[in-house]
Amino acid sequence: MSKPFTDAWGFSKLDTYRDCPKKFFFQFIQKLPQPSSPAMERGSDMHEAIEMYLNGWAKTLPENLTEWVVPLDVLKTKDFQAEQALGFDKNWTPLKDWFQSGVWLRAKMDAKYIQDGMLTVIDFKSGKYRVPSTEQVELYAIAGSALHPEVEKVKAEFWFLDSGDIYTRDYTKPELLQLRKKYENYVAPIYADTVWEATPSSACRWCTYSKTKGGPCKF
Repeated sequence: MSKPFTDAWGFSKLDTYRDCPKKFFFQFIQKLPQPSSPAMERGSDMHEAIEMYLNGWAKTLPENLTEWVVPLDVLKTKDFQAEQALGFDKNWTPLKDWFQSGVWLRAKMDAKYIQDGMLTVIDFKSGKYRVPSTEQVELYAIAGSALHPEVEKVKAEFWFLDSGDIYTRDYTKPELLQLRKKYENYVAPIYADTVWEATPSSACRWCTYSKTKGGPCKF
């Protein structure tokens, strides 16, 4: 029996647990390091460049982001907030600091704004276009609604920086309130698990912790 998980969760942690509880254990409980990659570093650089531009700390964007000048300039005309790191307790109540005691969920929005009674939350994604997980979109929308209970509608957007595509999904406040229970049920096994069984699959070949990669896992 291993020690339980007691930290806050987020979508990437939920996704990792559903992929393989043992991988979750190595990454988020034992906190074994994961090597970076050129794609990860590139994505981080693109996010940083956009944050600098939106906040007025940089006058121009790098060449690989120039097609986003107009959408970002439009965003700058809104009463937007960028790179918001949000923490919520088990009642979905927003907390002042996402590291404070009692934080249960952490969510980071690349940008958000309210206009005409609708909250729009935006996540920037680098790499090849792919239809994002409906659940990832939902979680951003739920968090946004919990942060701004005064709004009745939420629009969640994913801006695919390399393809120039924008994926959008709209939600109403009643929908998002009902969806909370779904995610409470999703994460309950994470906090109850003390075994962290591996679920071997073809994905093991890419896992940092796999036997073939010299990791601690037996698969």
